Amino acid sequence: MTSSMMTLEHLIGLDQSHLLTIEDNVELLGQKFQCHHEVLVPLAKLIRQSEVDGIPLRVVSSYRSFEYQLAIWNKKFYQEVELNLRDGNKVNSQELNANDRVKAILNYSALPGTSRHHWGTDFDLFDACSLDQGYKPELTEQEFEANGPCGNLHYWLEENLSEFGFFKPYAEDLGGIACEPWHISYTSIATVALDEFPIELLRTAIENADIGGKEIILSRLESIVQKYVKRINQP
Repeated sequence: MTSSMMTLEHLIGLDQSHLLTIEDNVELLGQKFQCHHEVLVPLAKLIRQSEVDGIPLRVVSSYRSFEYQLAIWNKKFYQEVELNLRDGNKVNSQELNANDRVKAILNYSALPGTSRHHWGTDFDLFDACSLDQGYKPELTEQEFEANGPCGNLHYWLEENLSEFGFFKPYAEDLGGIACEPWHISYTSIATVALDEFPIELLRTAIENADIGGKEIILSRLESIVQKYVKRINQP
């Protein structure tokens, strides 16, 4: 058991017992999602303040299990899917060899077991007004630029996140996960989770999973963890 009240299985998405499921809660805009039980109150306060300030936010992605993340990974590895590249271009996943495909997927999609979303502390946000008007989010940097649908939300988050105990782990591109201005993390619990990340348990989970590019992943697992898990913008 970690000091953040999470087991090692929680940290790689194999156990959901640390979560609360939020559904049809008026104070949370009627959204349905799961989060770490200690994150509910600060998240509710953040959402409430965004409404008060006239820039209401919406959680568009929260907890993901290992199996859910595995499905995302395998779809991108095996099917003809457009992958976003760091330079803003897109490429068909099947036009890349296996090594380059793994590398391209890792730009924006975590390896199963390594996603911060497993912890229930991390959330992808979007401007609720845009969603209510029928906009379908793609979660791109362009959407959070000044003239994008989340331009106002971007600046609001910059000014208010820390007050409620959150930060952006991918605020700037440090060469690991690409910049994600929509991704927020609850600092106190996520910091402990990162410090206690169980790479050997992850290795076992990957070995036992039906995952595309398994041999490539296992041969580089330590470097993948260092680059795409440990390398973040500090709070």
